[in-house]
Amino acid sequence: MHMNPINDNAQLTMLLSMFVGQLPILIVSLLGCVVIAARRNELAGASAWALMGFGLSVILCVVIPVAQTLVQKWALEGGASMVQRASVLTVLAIVWSLFRAASYASLLMAVVAGRKRTEA
Repeated sequence: MHMNPINDNAQLTMLLSMFVGQLPILIVSLLGCVVIAARRNELAGASAWALMGFGLSVILCVVIPVAQTLVQKWALEGGASMVQRASVLTVLAIVWSLFRAASYASLLMAVVAGRKRTEA
């Protein structure tokens, strides 16, 4: 019988522990979204960049643990060789790093956009 990865207790425990690891970033990102939304008029063009950065970070805090759990479940089922599993996990780590970098770049653009507005 093939079990859904989220229904398996070990996989659910792993998912929850990975989600807890993302919790500090999630809380700060959610607070950032709330602050940006509340001060949208004051921040003008910077608010879009900041909202994209914090929003992407919120999405990643949810997607990363779910995707990692699914990939680890696949790896544990033995559906591929050790080399294939390592390759998939490596690619996934690179993708997460690129998305995190994009969220930080958006926040950096918000700072730059906010500085130009202040100086002008």
